[in-house]
Amino acid sequence: MTTEVLLTIVVVFATAALAPLLCQLAKRVLNIPVVVMEVFLGIIIGPGVLGLVGTNPILAGLAAIGVWFLFYSAGYETDFYSIRDRLPIASAAWLACLVLAVGAGMIISAFLPATYTTPFVAAVFIGGALVSTGLGTILPMMRDANQIETRIGRAVISSGVIGQFAPQIALGIIVGAFRPLPAVGLHAVFFLATAGLIWLAGRYGMPRAAARTQTATLDTGAQWGVVFQAAICFAFVLIGDLMGVDRAIGAFAAGLLTRQLLSNTPSAERYVIDRKMKGIAGGILLPIFFIHAGITFDLPGLIAEPAAFALIPLFFILKLLLRGLPGSVTLVRPCSWRERASVSLLVGTGLAAVILISQHGLAAGAISSTTASALIGAAMLTVLVYPTIALNLANADPANQAPAYENIADDSDIEVDSPHLLDMLR
Repeated sequence: MTTEVLLTIVVVFATAALAPLLCQLAKRVLNIPVVVMEVFLGIIIGPGVLGLVGTNPILAGLAAIGVWFLFYSAGYETDFYSIRDRLPIASAAWLACLVLAVGAGMIISAFLPATYTTPFVAAVFIGGALVSTGLGTILPMMRDANQIETRIGRAVISSGVIGQFAPQIALGIIVGAFRPLPAVGLHAVFFLATAGLIWLAGRYGMPRAAARTQTATLDTGAQWGVVFQAAICFAFVLIGDLMGVDRAIGAFAAGLLTRQLLSNTPSAERYVIDRKMKGIAGGILLPIFFIHAGITFDLPGLIAEPAAFALIPLFFILKLLLRGLPGSVTLVRPCSWRERASVSLLVGTGLAAVILISQHGLAAGAISSTTASALIGAAMLTVLVYPTIALNLANADPANQAPAYENIADDSDIEVDSPHLLDMLR
């Protein structure tokens, strides 16, 4: 590792440490999500403004691992059994959204600079970004507002699950390296095999030897439970990549499988493991992904092209019209206007998936760097604006309240197998 690369990593981690601090200081004036601050600071330290750092293979690799763990976390926190009755209508609504978004992308791409691909391929990337949902981004906000187990929460998760991984699947099929029929076949094999493994994991859980090892190493240096989850994540990323499935989708599938494997794990033990995984992913890897997105943000190009800059408010509005409003069909009727607006705004929120799709489109030569930056800029605005309005509306509705969760460390009924587990929880 060269000194220049090491300096870049130091600056990036210093920026990651600064982002939450600035968000706390700004709370009296404006509630800024940390991910938005991380992208913004990445723009500031990147070549477009201060020029303190640039991208390099090591930083790009860490950013890629960060997005894998973001999708892994989204899959791990998704309970398909509780939303399975709403998934068919969510899928149908998303497909309709995709058709409309690709049509809008065709119109927009006609006014964009020519790229190495056809306008249709550019429209697919633009449309895929517009109909994505950042489930991994909005779940922590919903959890903080106690809106996971409400009518709004279940509706958002039902639509958000589809919006999280379906765009990558569609892109892999339409513009992937395989011909359409083999691509569909490989995707089908991957998802059928994954579904089978999830069913087996849900039925039998983790093998006894693995469960005993996880418990025995819970408060030791081995940390088998954490390493085991990381191994599953990377294995599914690799398998998905070999089968032509987007790597992030492989990570999402790994999260779904791990959730079922740990279904029989004692609550307190699972809480400790989850907290450690969130510390690694949320404290180290995810900030690198968002800061790296800011570093590669083409701010000078947007400033030099007023037409491209004007795409930011257009994409911001289209995210709500083409994704948010149709995505609210998962809300069980009868419902109030507050519930409908809350679900629409939350489903229309997305940043990580937009960044990922934009980077894929840029690498494929389908969209320009200014178009990719406009998509990311609009996605930043959705995270900054939409969830705040949505959660305020949701919390103002007396019919949409969930009971607060008690502190798990104070629950005397939880089964504890590790002698030091309660000390760790407290």
